Amino acid sequence: MFKLINILTVVATLSAGYLFSQCPQASKVISVDSKNGWGENSQSKSGQLRPGDTYEMRFILQSGIKYRIQAVAGVEDFSADNVDFQVIGKEVNKVEENGRVSYKSSEVILYDSRTATAEEEAIFLSDRMQRLTIRVEVKGNDGAGLVQCAVVLVEAKKTQKLGLR
Repeated sequence: MFKLINILTVVATLSAGYLFSQCPQASKVISVDSKNGWGENSQSKSGQLRPGDTYEMRFILQSGIKYRIQAVAGVEDFSADNVDFQVIGKEVNKVEENGRVSYKSSEVILYDSRTATAEEEAIFLSDRMQRLTIRVEVKGNDGAGLVQCAVVLVEAKKTQKLGLR
């Protein structure tokens, strides 16, 4: 009986530790601007990173939908000052080498939180589907320090269709 109680205590302690070690959902940390028509998109993510760690996530930009991206990091107090993020797209260029024409793709930084002003938001709209990358980095020394939760909130809202119908 004593052995069973010890096993149950260990299992309960590990389960509680596991539950509390998880990062919260993005909408629990960053408020969604639902008053202005924005809603949380299913592409929002959160996870644990050490200071200096970088995480890349794929992001699908659908046509006719406007997207806004925000990122924060922290342990108990979350702040945009604790994290940098970039939104990266691909650009295909026509290159001629030795009389042959080829096409080469290269990365293009569409938004960088390090160079953006406080008023600039990461808002994207496209007339066709695009695959972008969001690169998130928790600020701090490489690999040293306390593990933090990095949170990326992707908000979406439908745009008004323009033109003659």
